[in-house]
Amino acid sequence: MNNLIKIATLLAFAAVASGNLPKILLHVKKAQMRLIQDSKASTWRKAMTLPSR
Repeated sequence: MNNLIKIATLLAFAAVASGNLPKILLHVKKAQMRLIQDSKASTWRKAMTLPSR
């Protein structure tokens, strides 16, 4: 876990230094919204029910 934190910190500093931070944050926000949309219950399959007579 510590290695992951170190890598994320290094990438964040590199993004700031290169001036790409706003662009990266926009992509992260889009990915978060896509995950939220994909995880909504309306996209899940319907439960199987017994046939009515």
